[in-house]
Amino acid sequence: MRLQSSGTVNTKKLLLAAILCLAATPVFAQLSDTYVITAAANVAGGNNTRWLTQLSIFNPHFDYELNVSVTLLPTGGATGPEKLITIPANSTFITDDVMRDVFNLSGSGALLLATFPEDNPGVPNTTIGRAFLVTSNTYNNSSSGTFGQTIPGMWTGLLDVDTDDITAIAHGIDNSSRLQFRTNVGAVNLGACSVTVFVTAYDADGRRVLDAAPLGVPPYAHMQDRLPVALEGGSVEFFVQDPCANDDEDYAVVLPYTSTIDDRSGDPRYQTPMLLALPGELFGKKAQALADPTQLGKKISNAYARNVVAKANRLGKITLVRGERGWGVEK
Repeated sequence: MRLQSSGTVNTKKLLLAAILCLAATPVFAQLSDTYVITAAANVAGGNNTRWLTQLSIFNPHFDYELNVSVTLLPTGGATGPEKLITIPANSTFITDDVMRDVFNLSGSGALLLATFPEDNPGVPNTTIGRAFLVTSNTYNNSSSGTFGQTIPGMWTGLLDVDTDDITAIAHGIDNSSRLQFRTNVGAVNLGACSVTVFVTAYDADGRRVLDAAPLGVPPYAHMQDRLPVALEGGSVEFFVQDPCANDDEDYAVVLPYTSTIDDRSGDPRYQTPMLLALPGELFGKKAQALADPTQLGKKISNAYARNVVAKANRLGKITLVRGERGWGVEK
């Protein structure tokens, strides 16, 4: 669905009261057995650019290898492929083109990565026991080198706004022909039903210039579109409406983002929106969230990820070889 301005959605107005940045959590809380990379690509871009995604996965355990499941959630929605990557103990897997090397595809989407107990027999069946680290860089090549945007592995997203009272906001957004910057907004839907991500934009003085523009995201899919209004130093707020919010199995966890591109160079910058909550959510029933920001939003559990991967086309393991930079895909 094309992102466009619409009338006000019939939902309660959220008071933007407290900003909780997940990056501020303690180091030990950043280990997980499940992550989402919200955007990955092997596609042609504007101004004769070509976007590729570098993916790096690190196994921090000294005593055992890990089998990491990597699933592609395609842009627009479709049954995506899943591959297993066996990463030796205390070692790094790296590819400069995850779409081609792992899936033998071009195109775009999001990545769901997880270490499932059934894929790792003999490994301690705990989050820490199966924990790993992941990051990515979506970039262009040029004669002077590469330029791109780091897209980290995320594990916390938005639920339906009417049941969770939480939105997310990105700020310092430029989408301006005068400044020669353009901004895309995108989201990943891990749920079984199509959801609507509503996008509201404010200028630098706090005036609303876009009111709840809808971006439809199919099940198990990634979507991205151009922000339809001009902004210079403005902010973008996201909230989700999910028709399956009350279904214990089919409910959606949604991860939104922004990507701003310099039209002169093609250089991008990525932003993970920060979570915002109502005062009652912070100082009432969720007061303990002040001590643990990951209590806000919905953490993607290993069991939830298994339900997503069950819809994928499981293609088995890929063969790794030791290269100069680490473990990579056998060509």
